[in-house]
Amino acid sequence: MTHHDQPQPPAWRLERLPHGRVDFVSAAGVRHPDVDIVRAFPFTRPEGLVAIVADDGNELAWIERLDEVGPGLAAELRAELAAREFLPVITRIDAVNDAEPAEWTVQTDRGPRRFRVTGSDDVDRPADGSAVVTDTFGVRYRIPAVAALDPGSRRLFEKNL
Repeated sequence: MTHHDQPQPPAWRLERLPHGRVDFVSAAGVRHPDVDIVRAFPFTRPEGLVAIVADDGNELAWIERLDEVGPGLAAELRAELAAREFLPVITRIDAVNDAEPAEWTVQTDRGPRRFRVTGSDDVDRPADGSAVVTDTFGVRYRIPAVAALDPGSRRLFEKNL
């Protein structure tokens, strides 16, 4: 694509339904209801590597870069991703009990939260020093830099891995 060419929308389309979910309609007209739109690497590639996945887990479409699908579809995909990627940022860990699942009491950039975490498998620690904690309902909480947490929060975090 040259810098004068406009991005061409793909042959497939997305349709938002009144209840808020999104259907994928293939170029052949086959409808896949309630698809998930997910980023492959949400923190390191926010404008690319997006998959549209059917409810059975099959990948329906792969998007290398959002700016290659046309402005209308790109805006729709960005909105869908923003809604899905609600990631409160943990700023302090106040308490973690020893129960199973463990109950975490934290402060976030969206206020105080209390949630349960099944085990260490629900804490992802990328090589960049951040962490993502997934609660028992699938809500993800991000810690941008574990080392930047206060000593008490770091101690509670490390103890529960």
